[in-house]
Amino acid sequence: MIAPKRQPRPEGVTTGSNPRRLCARMRRMLLVVTTLAFATVAHADADNLIHGRIELQDIGAFTRENTLDALLRAQNRNDFTSDIRLTWEPAFGSWSGMFHYVVDMDYGDDVRLMRRESGLLAVPTSTWFDLTERFDDHANFLGSQRIDRLAIAYSTPNFVLRVGRQALTWGSGLVFRPMDLFDPFSPTATDTEWKPGTDMFYSQYLFPDGSDLQFIAVPRADRMTGSHSFAPPLAWNESSFALHYNATIAGHATTLLIARDRGDWVAGLGIDGALSGATWNLELVPTLLRNGSTRVSALANVSDAVTLFDRNTTVFAEYFHSGFGITGSNLSFAAMPTDLLDRLARGQLFNVRQNYLATGFTMEVSPLLHAGPTLIGDLDDGSFYALVQASYSLADDLTLIAGAQAPVGASGSEFGGIRTAPGKDIYLGSPGRIYIQLRRYF
Repeated sequence: MIAPKRQPRPEGVTTGSNPRRLCARMRRMLLVVTTLAFATVAHADADNLIHGRIELQDIGAFTRENTLDALLRAQNRNDFTSDIRLTWEPAFGSWSGMFHYVVDMDYGDDVRLMRRESGLLAVPTSTWFDLTERFDDHANFLGSQRIDRLAIAYSTPNFVLRVGRQALTWGSGLVFRPMDLFDPFSPTATDTEWKPGTDMFYSQYLFPDGSDLQFIAVPRADRMTGSHSFAPPLAWNESSFALHYNATIAGHATTLLIARDRGDWVAGLGIDGALSGATWNLELVPTLLRNGSTRVSALANVSDAVTLFDRNTTVFAEYFHSGFGITGSNLSFAAMPTDLLDRLARGQLFNVRQNYLATGFTMEVSPLLHAGPTLIGDLDDGSFYALVQASYSLADDLTLIAGAQAPVGASGSEFGGIRTAPGKDIYLGSPGRIYIQLRRYF
């Protein structure tokens, strides 16, 4: 099970609605926002201050007949989505700012499905301030706008201080990311250009020998009240604090981590190295839960640049052990332990078993076309998830991306679909997907 990161959405008001009026309203909204975005493109060319991206996507999803999606009349579904991001990152000497404004729109079957499944897994707040607004949530249409980056920074040659909504990535994982505590990407994410922003305090000190020490604080509100106020009171056991140290030790790039994350203590050790031209990474991430128990996750990967069929190719393999994963043949969602469900809900984990192997490659078919498959295998039950994606550069600022994803496994396995509850023949199945994206940069 690769759990998608879904935010709960309340059921839209449909009583007395006029479908024609709704479709006309949706078309007007798409036209206005797209026109404004392209008008901003022209402005960006003039002053070189505002940049961004427009992404249009059509995606189809398919699940089995015995899944919860099928029970909710969404076995096969199709959605058209648009994502418009405007970015402004001015710099004034040692000071700099960051502002990203995002408009998301989704028209299709997935909107209704997400409303119906919103109570299945309660999603705790990941940010302190609520900077997201839904401007339309009706029938098959959902439109929202948000401020995804809002930060100010001061930097010198050996010191960085940044406060506000920003993004941070830690760890050396290629598919799985146990050391990345803050909104890591799902292994099946189709868009990994921008992580969701998180309200945080970030500082970094660079030592003369090239090592650096980072400190972060991520304030959050209590999960029961965090979604009902713009800036609710802070909660210690929902907030995060971490120290992250990078240095070269015995000739290897080494990372040390110590964090207090949502009431649990997390440590991390990462070691990077080279072998015969290849690059390898090891990570060990023990977690001491607030109830006194310990979970240990680990990761090992290797990647190399080779020539395959006379084409430049990057190949990789990665093993991941999840300390929060479960074993056994009678897998069901209702019987999962709380510490696993918490991490699935807040998007720190996306899988429920213990041992995984991922492998794949990316080939430069031509200077404009890059493509490659990835295979994620659950070593505990034999199911797997196959992905393939290709990107073609239509112009310097225009890219076409297409891909497909397919879960393979028997019902009851992770990727074949886990039971909703013991004895129930309704399953939570990872959907297969086919998608095409058009991205315009400015």
